[in-house]
Amino acid sequence: MSIWGTLLVAAGLNAGWLFAVLIRADLAFREARTAVLDAPETGRIMAGVLAQPGFLGVFAFGMLAGPVTAWMLLRHAGRVTATRRLRAAAALLLVTAAIGAGQMVLARSIADHAVERTQAILSEDPERAAAARADLDRMHRRSERLYGLQGALLAASMLLALPGSRLRQAT
Repeated sequence: MSIWGTLLVAAGLNAGWLFAVLIRADLAFREARTAVLDAPETGRIMAGVLAQPGFLGVFAFGMLAGPVTAWMLLRHAGRVTATRRLRAAAALLLVTAAIGAGQMVLARSIADHAVERTQAILSEDPERAAAARADLDRMHRRSERLYGLQGALLAASMLLALPGSRLRQAT
């Protein structure tokens, strides 16, 4: 579980760093026409493209690690006195892994909205670009909330599992 938690924190910090650096990098996509993506928008697009594989890897790892760790906790629960705590930790891990599946779908949707916005800007369609930006921002906020929930649930499951491990060592 601690590897998963570390990966969640590292992916979040890395994405934050990417967004901060690339938004300030003063990069801009330009075409022969007058359509231009400004530097912050270009930075957001590039950071999203660069960060997405890392997030997908963390979500995929969590979808495997969550159920495996939950199964290990349930096997261990029969040998310690903190059975309820370990079962609750296992349940939280399963919910956290399921959220990862939803996050993978959201990541794909976010990428699609980013492409749509970029195409709308470059084709000089401000209404479509504004609608795509609103959809992109809405999906991104939803993803950030789920990411925070995932981290909190993982931390809670770790806290629930730790006392059970100490009890096991004491007997």
